[in-house]
Amino acid sequence: MKNQQNRTLGAFEKTFWLLDQIDSKDFVLAAEIDGTEAVQAWRQAIDMVQLRHPNLSVKIVIDQFSRPVLEHVDDMTIPLRVLNVKDDYRWEQEVEKELATRFNTAEGPLLRAVLIQKPETTILVLAAHHAVADGTSISYLFRDILTAVTGRELQPMAPQQSNDETLGLPEDLAIAGSDKTASLQNEFKKVAPKVSSIRLNKEISRRLIEKAREEGTTVHGAICAAVLFATRTKRATWSDRKIELISPICARKPLRLDDNYGLNITTHAVYFEGEQQKTFWEVAREAKAGLAGTDTEQHVKNYINFFRDITFNSADIQKMIDILKNAFNHEIMVTNLGKVKYETNFGKLKLKAVYGPMVRSGKGQEQTIGAISTNDSLSLTNTSDNPIEGLLEAVVQTLTSACAINQELAV
Repeated sequence: MKNQQNRTLGAFEKTFWLLDQIDSKDFVLAAEIDGTEAVQAWRQAIDMVQLRHPNLSVKIVIDQFSRPVLEHVDDMTIPLRVLNVKDDYRWEQEVEKELATRFNTAEGPLLRAVLIQKPETTILVLAAHHAVADGTSISYLFRDILTAVTGRELQPMAPQQSNDETLGLPEDLAIAGSDKTASLQNEFKKVAPKVSSIRLNKEISRRLIEKAREEGTTVHGAICAAVLFATRTKRATWSDRKIELISPICARKPLRLDDNYGLNITTHAVYFEGEQQKTFWEVAREAKAGLAGTDTEQHVKNYINFFRDITFNSADIQKMIDILKNAFNHEIMVTNLGKVKYETNFGKLKLKAVYGPMVRSGKGQEQTIGAISTNDSLSLTNTSDNPIEGLLEAVVQTLTSACAINQELAV
């Protein structure tokens, strides 16, 4: 095979691998599909997609210079669990199971699939390791799997470079004679994250886009503001504290990347304090302004260089982990994939909605809001070890009030 992936990890890939040594860095997306297909057809489609994307056939191992590297594995099979259930089955519980189940990065594969078959619909759940993928990657996998399951061919893609390599930065240095991997302490705590979801109807989703534009902000800014207002109201200890809100930013456009399966994001924090005295749309504009300049190549380069300073050119892996233990102390993450960017009709199957990303993103108290729009309807999820009860409903109520909408909240 010409598209085998074998290389050292880039700086942010290595950061996720290091963080995974102390806590799970896995994430999940779910696709709701109108229509059904035989299990064998789904199995074959996943196998075809695996041949297309080199990062789906790798493990992460330590080389002789104490560097984590991606290593291709022949005949690697992506696990597929199958459930036959009734219409009222709660698919979120399968996401919770996947988020509580760690990947063995040293063996791979670094993707798992769950096929939930209802009488007339299908839920496809994909769980991935963050060192080799991001939410947009999974969104494109849904497209590729649905393309393959309906009988169309997929062309193999070339191995994806790390963002470091794309930016012309050198790989992690080889340091001979200093293997310190034996010092790693892999005592993983058990986790039991909870996941909830809600989907806005088309009218609310359309009005939210229009109103955000009228107010000089974005849908992402509005979602951030709604989450801030809702969490401050529903969690008393957050009512007047300084809040750190993290937003992942897709790096594909500034780096001119294709839709290959890989890790192509940065993250950016915006801090909020005293915004309770401002109007909803003032806060939404602040959320947008706080992300200014993050969709540029220079921002990606600065971000990568920050993590290169921490994680590159050293063999002391435990020291790197100890430094990173203090990272990601945010209260809120809003991870917004925007609008699904491909046709959702696949013959007898139609992609109705995508949910996620669903991920444990911090120390346990944080609320991780996933957002993605499919077929003109916005889906929201909340993932947390300690979820705020009714948070998504409060977020939607805040959005509808801000948009002056008085109708059913979700479909």
